[in-house]
Amino acid sequence: IPNSDFVAVAAGGHSLCLKADGTIVAWGCGGSADYGQCIVAAPNTGFIAIAAGRYHSLGVKADGSIVAWGSNRFGQRDVPEPNAGFVAVAAGERHSLGLKNDGSITTWGDHYFRQSDVPERNSGFIAIAAGGYHSLAIRRVKGDADADGDVDWADFAVFADYLLGPSVEPQLA
Repeated sequence: IPNSDFVAVAAGGHSLCLKADGTIVAWGCGGSADYGQCIVAAPNTGFIAIAAGRYHSLGVKADGSIVAWGSNRFGQRDVPEPNAGFVAVAAGERHSLGLKNDGSITTWGDHYFRQSDVPERNSGFIAIAAGGYHSLAIRRVKGDADADGDVDWADFAVFADYLLGPSVEPQLA
């Protein structure tokens, strides 16, 4: 596979690259940890975003739907309906997140550590990330969110972090 035309990368228990033509290249699977996470779902075309979890992979298609492959032991491949309107994905150890074009977040998969709890005000998000057992998001805000006299452009939400407890929305410093 030629090492060119890559536009995005993702790393979990394996690696993914998204090429400019909308195809995905996957590697780093094998042995006892091979759950099909490197066998890209067919047809391998039309992808605009990718995410790699521990044993599963996610891709967003140009039509806004999510395709998932690899392990589904904890439901991390079971994208909730309607599977439409997504612009980004994130994959954790055993859970997944999707960012919708309206700024809301959808989560699925394991919930043991509350890593699939979305903050109560589920709107205005512009970025998502998933760690092993926690999830993160950035929300666009307008005005002076922390009352320090400066105009703030975004705030940060940690949700479902087993170290912090229930979903929290830290104040900007």
